[in-house]
Amino acid sequence: MAEALRHYGPAVIAWVLLAYRVRKGRRGPPDPARDTVWLVLLGLSLSLTFLTPAVYALIGEVTGIPNLARLLGHGSMLVVAWSARTFLWHLSHPVSAVRPLTRFHLAIMALTFTVMSALFLAADTPVNDVRFAARYAATPGVLEYWLVYTTYLIPAFGSMAVLGRRYARMSTAPLLRVGLRLVTVGAYLAIGYHVHKTLVFAAARLSFSYPPTGSLLADGILPLLAHLLVLSGATLPAWGRLVNAPASLVWLDRYRTYQTLRPLWRALYAANPHIALTPATPALLDLLTVRDLDLRLYRRVIEIRDGRLALAPYLGPEAAHAGAGRTGPHGEALDAAAEAATLHAALRAKARGMIALPDPVIHTPGGEDLVSDTAFLREVARAFRRSKTPNHAPPRTG
Repeated sequence: MAEALRHYGPAVIAWVLLAYRVRKGRRGPPDPARDTVWLVLLGLSLSLTFLTPAVYALIGEVTGIPNLARLLGHGSMLVVAWSARTFLWHLSHPVSAVRPLTRFHLAIMALTFTVMSALFLAADTPVNDVRFAARYAATPGVLEYWLVYTTYLIPAFGSMAVLGRRYARMSTAPLLRVGLRLVTVGAYLAIGYHVHKTLVFAAARLSFSYPPTGSLLADGILPLLAHLLVLSGATLPAWGRLVNAPASLVWLDRYRTYQTLRPLWRALYAANPHIALTPATPALLDLLTVRDLDLRLYRRVIEIRDGRLALAPYLGPEAAHAGAGRTGPHGEALDAAAEAATLHAALRAKARGMIALPDPVIHTPGGEDLVSDTAFLREVARAFRRSKTPNHAPPRTG
């Protein structure tokens, strides 16, 4: 039973999620990012189905081409990697900028599949066997086939992981943010699995020892988790509302934001305690805070802004931008890093009693409303914490 669930469960889940998207239909104006989710689901559904034992055997029997299902399953996975990366590009780039990227990578994907097909036909694999690696790992052409396959997949999954993590931090929609994080973890697991299988084929072909060969963790659990995480992450914004996920995710997101802002707020509070409505509580007690979270988060954002205002006499924009430039970020990340550097410089200046001569129209970056400003300050707090701890840091007792 457990073996059947491992082989057929992910395929069934993929088709159910795809059917749900079809039933839900297309609502609202055209959305290229949303449309590519269909391709992710369809590609995963086909790939998982082709590689189930029953369908694998049926395709070989009907076509007379042994192991053709494996080539079809891998081709479908190429589509998944291409469409998932396209989805992430659409999240923060205009269609005009994404179109040439997608066309270029579509051509690379087509070339990859063509070379894979040629190597597949050239390899001597006469027996249709779903346990392909166990039977044919040492066969000439199989390692080459796998290397071509992973040469496309691993960079694509790496790009998915990096972009997914970046856009998850930028997103203000809780369901989308969690979904992107699930896709990111799934992409990392997929990379681990494909590296493992590459070593399996290389060890069999080149006659070196690779101990984990055939291990359930790498061969069974890794791809299963990767598929489930990508499936659930890609569709979470659609089905999450059915289980009232938004309310829980919103609360968790606010709690994480509240805790993320603490080091920045604590440094500003240490410099100017009057910004706080109530005295600072110990870190552990603050960590256990779960009541009145909306009010507490609102106060923390306002008090951080008040703390920055109190540092106005010590703000030196030249030093701040020079410090931010060394960190290497771009766009919104650059603004957040610049603001973190500005605050570090101002706190150092205040601690040393060095009053600056600020520009009379110093720009104060941030969001246009409370939600976007909170998201911006969260990035500032992360950059502030990553920076080298200055000598104005508050005592550890609070």
